[in-house]
Amino acid sequence: MRALRADLWLAVTVIIVAAIYLHADYWLRQATLGDPLGPKAFPALVGGGLTLSAVLLMFETWSKRRALQGTRVEPRSKDDKHVILVLLGMIVWTGVYYYFFETAGYLIATPIFLLGLVSYFNKGKHLSNVLVSSVFTASVYLLFSGLLGIPVPSGLLYLE
Repeated sequence: MRALRADLWLAVTVIIVAAIYLHADYWLRQATLGDPLGPKAFPALVGGGLTLSAVLLMFETWSKRRALQGTRVEPRSKDDKHVILVLLGMIVWTGVYYYFFETAGYLIATPIFLLGLVSYFNKGKHLSNVLVSSVFTASVYLLFSGLLGIPVPSGLLYLE
Protein backbone atom coordinates (compact mmCIF):
# COMPACT_ATOMS: atom_id res chain seq x y z
CA MET A 1 0.00 0.00 0.00
CA ARG A 2 2.93 2.35 0.64
CA ALA A 3 4.04 1.94 -2.98
CA LEU A 4 0.53 2.82 -4.14
CA ARG A 5 0.50 5.88 -1.92
CA ALA A 6 3.88 6.90 -3.34
CA ASP A 7 2.54 6.47 -6.89
CA LEU A 8 -0.46 8.63 -6.04
CA TRP A 9 1.77 11.36 -4.58
CA LEU A 10 4.00 11.16 -7.65
CA ALA A 11 1.00 11.61 -9.94
CA VAL A 12 -0.28 14.59 -7.94
CA THR A 13 3.19 16.17 -7.92
CA VAL A 14 3.57 15.69 -11.68
CA ILE A 15 0.16 17.29 -12.29
CA ILE A 16 1.16 20.31 -10.18
CA VAL A 17 4.52 20.64 -11.98
CA ALA A 18 2.80 20.25 -15.35
CA ALA A 19 0.27 22.95 -14.42
CA ILE A 20 3.09 25.33 -13.48
CA TYR A 21 4.93 24.42 -16.70
CA LEU A 22 1.81 25.00 -18.83
CA HIS A 23 1.16 28.29 -17.05
CA ALA A 24 4.71 29.43 -17.88
CA ASP A 25 4.20 28.28 -21.47
CA TYR A 26 0.97 30.29 -21.69
CA TRP A 27 2.88 33.48 -20.89
CA LEU A 28 5.53 32.96 -23.59
CA ARG A 29 5.41 35.65 -26.27
CA GLN A 30 3.91 34.71 -29.61
CA ALA A 31 6.34 34.66 -32.50
CA THR A 32 5.94 37.57 -34.88
CA LEU A 33 7.67 35.76 -37.73
CA GLY A 34 6.99 32.30 -39.05
CA ASP A 35 4.80 29.92 -37.13
CA PRO A 36 2.38 31.83 -34.86
CA LEU A 37 2.72 29.18 -32.17
CA GLY A 38 6.49 29.43 -32.34
CA PRO A 39 8.13 28.40 -29.10
CA LYS A 40 4.80 27.59 -27.43
CA ALA A 41 3.90 24.37 -29.24
CA PHE A 42 6.59 22.00 -27.98
CA PRO A 43 6.32 23.00 -24.28
CA ALA A 44 2.54 22.66 -24.51
CA LEU A 45 2.95 19.12 -25.87
CA VAL A 46 5.38 18.27 -23.05
CA GLY A 47 3.03 19.71 -20.41
CA GLY A 48 0.08 17.85 -21.90
CA GLY A 49 2.09 14.64 -22.01
CA LEU A 50 3.09 15.06 -18.36
CA THR A 51 -0.53 15.61 -17.36
CA LEU A 52 -1.75 12.62 -19.36
CA SER A 53 0.98 10.41 -17.86
CA ALA A 54 0.05 11.49 -14.33
CA VAL A 55 -3.65 10.85 -14.91
CA LEU A 56 -2.87 7.38 -16.30
CA LEU A 57 -0.70 6.67 -13.25
CA MET A 58 -3.59 7.71 -10.98
CA PHE A 59 -5.98 5.34 -12.76
CA GLU A 60 -3.45 2.52 -12.54
CA THR A 61 -2.94 3.21 -8.83
CA TRP A 62 -6.67 3.19 -8.14
CA SER A 63 -7.06 -0.05 -10.07
CA LYS A 64 -4.27 -1.71 -8.10
CA ARG A 65 -5.69 -0.41 -4.81
CA ARG A 66 -9.10 -1.95 -5.60
CA ALA A 67 -7.45 -5.23 -6.55
CA LEU A 68 -5.41 -5.31 -3.34
CA GLN A 69 -8.23 -4.47 -0.92
CA GLY A 70 -8.63 -7.23 1.60
CA THR A 71 -5.12 -8.61 1.08
CA ARG A 72 -2.52 -8.57 3.79
CA VAL A 73 -0.06 -5.65 3.70
CA GLU A 74 3.55 -6.70 4.05
CA PRO A 75 5.82 -4.86 6.49
CA ARG A 76 8.39 -2.39 5.22
CA SER A 77 11.55 -3.96 3.90
CA LYS A 78 15.10 -2.91 4.66
CA ASP A 79 15.51 -1.89 1.02
CA ASP A 80 13.19 1.12 1.46
CA LYS A 81 16.04 3.24 2.80
CA HIS A 82 18.21 2.26 -0.17
CA VAL A 83 15.43 3.17 -2.63
CA ILE A 84 15.01 6.58 -1.01
CA LEU A 85 18.75 7.21 -1.16
CA VAL A 86 18.83 6.22 -4.85
CA LEU A 87 15.94 8.59 -5.60
CA LEU A 88 17.62 11.42 -3.72
CA GLY A 89 20.86 10.72 -5.55
CA MET A 90 19.06 10.86 -8.89
CA ILE A 91 17.44 14.17 -7.95
CA VAL A 92 20.81 15.66 -6.98
CA TRP A 93 22.48 14.27 -10.14
CA THR A 94 19.70 15.74 -12.30
CA GLY A 95 20.08 19.09 -10.52
CA VAL A 96 23.81 19.08 -11.25
CA TYR A 97 23.03 18.30 -14.90
CA TYR A 98 20.57 21.21 -15.15
CA TYR A 99 23.02 23.53 -13.45
CA PHE A 100 25.85 22.79 -15.90
CA PHE A 101 23.70 22.25 -19.01
CA GLU A 102 23.99 25.79 -20.43
CA THR A 103 27.64 26.38 -19.56
CA ALA A 104 28.99 22.95 -20.53
CA GLY A 105 26.61 22.50 -23.45
CA TYR A 106 24.43 19.64 -24.57
CA LEU A 107 27.22 17.56 -26.12
CA ILE A 108 29.28 17.59 -22.92
CA ALA A 109 26.68 17.63 -20.13
CA THR A 110 24.25 15.06 -21.52
CA PRO A 111 26.60 12.11 -22.11
CA ILE A 112 28.17 12.65 -18.68
CA PHE A 113 24.70 12.75 -17.09
CA LEU A 114 23.55 9.65 -18.93
CA LEU A 115 26.80 7.80 -18.28
CA GLY A 116 26.38 8.41 -14.56
CA LEU A 117 22.84 7.02 -14.61
CA VAL A 118 23.43 3.99 -16.81
CA SER A 119 26.66 3.15 -14.96
CA TYR A 120 24.74 2.93 -11.70
CA PHE A 121 21.84 0.91 -13.09
CA ASN A 122 23.93 -1.22 -15.45
CA LYS A 123 26.99 -1.94 -13.31
CA GLY A 124 30.09 -3.44 -14.89
CA LYS A 125 29.08 -2.96 -18.53
CA HIS A 126 31.39 -0.06 -19.28
CA LEU A 127 31.50 -0.32 -23.06
CA SER A 128 27.73 -0.69 -23.30
CA ASN A 129 27.20 2.28 -20.97
CA VAL A 130 29.54 4.54 -22.95
CA LEU A 131 27.93 3.49 -26.24
CA VAL A 132 24.38 4.07 -25.00
CA SER A 133 25.26 7.50 -23.57
CA SER A 134 27.16 8.58 -26.67
CA VAL A 135 24.80 7.22 -29.31
CA PHE A 136 21.71 8.61 -27.58
CA THR A 137 23.31 12.04 -27.19
CA ALA A 138 24.50 12.12 -30.81
CA SER A 139 21.14 10.91 -32.14
CA VAL A 140 19.15 13.54 -30.26
CA TYR A 141 21.66 16.23 -31.26
CA LEU A 142 21.39 15.27 -34.94
CA LEU A 143 17.61 15.11 -34.71
CA PHE A 144 17.21 18.54 -33.11
CA SER A 145 20.07 20.46 -34.70
CA GLY A 146 20.24 18.74 -38.07
CA LEU A 147 16.73 17.65 -39.02
CA LEU A 148 14.51 19.99 -37.00
CA GLY A 149 16.83 23.01 -37.00
CA ILE A 150 16.39 23.52 -33.25
CA PRO A 151 19.62 24.73 -31.65
CA VAL A 152 20.83 23.06 -28.49
CA PRO A 153 23.21 24.80 -26.07
CA SER A 154 26.76 24.48 -27.38
CA GLY A 155 28.43 25.66 -24.19
CA LEU A 156 32.17 25.05 -24.10
CA LEU A 157 32.27 23.61 -27.63
CA TYR A 158 30.66 26.66 -29.28
CA LEU A 159 29.86 24.86 -32.53
CA GLU A 160 28.29 27.80 -34.34
